[in-house]
Amino acid sequence: MKKITLISSIILIFSYISFAQTDIPVISIKQLETDCSNNDYLACYFAGQLFQDTGLMISATTAYKKACDNRIYESCVRLGRIYKNDYNKTMHKEAVKLFNTACDNSIAAGCFELAALYYQGNIISKSLTRARKLYDRACSMQNAPSCFNMGVIYQQGLKVKKDTKKALEYYKKSCSLKLDKGCLEYENLLNNLTDTLKDK
Repeated sequence: MKKITLISSIILIFSYISFAQTDIPVISIKQLETDCSNNDYLACYFAGQLFQDTGLMISATTAYKKACDNRIYESCVRLGRIYKNDYNKTMHKEAVKLFNTACDNSIAAGCFELAALYYQGNIISKSLTRARKLYDRACSMQNAPSCFNMGVIYQQGLKVKKDTKKALEYYKKSCSLKLDKGCLEYENLLNNLTDTLKDK
């Protein structure tokens, strides 16, 4: 009987939300700054992206914060990612708050990032149960990496009863959301199950 190969770990890749994939308007950074200073908070969000892309992290942080404080919750996720990687542990707590804010306002990437923190247990206390609930919530909002991670959780039985059927369902959903790794794991698990039945 062939042994079913288990996946070694949850994937922790960035999950760019559909909003964040919107093309930045083809206008100058100076114009975006001007619009941002005139309280066009979406312009602040776009300016933050351009600043970050060019390595101007202080300017990026300022722009993201203004957008986040004014309900551009996708900006909260980007600001949280910056704070998460800061050497200052005080900023780590801010990252958790930002991800919580985004998640509470139905931003899938915020739920995904928060779930990853609970799964890793480096910044906040490790809790696979909370991670699972957050991944499941993000998956319901069409976040492919979260759906994949739910597949891993059910395949490995991480604080839940192992359930191959549910694992397949989550892998299939991640695949339908264009995550290649999800397609691969779905096929692998399905093939292993077929081979196991043949060997019986």
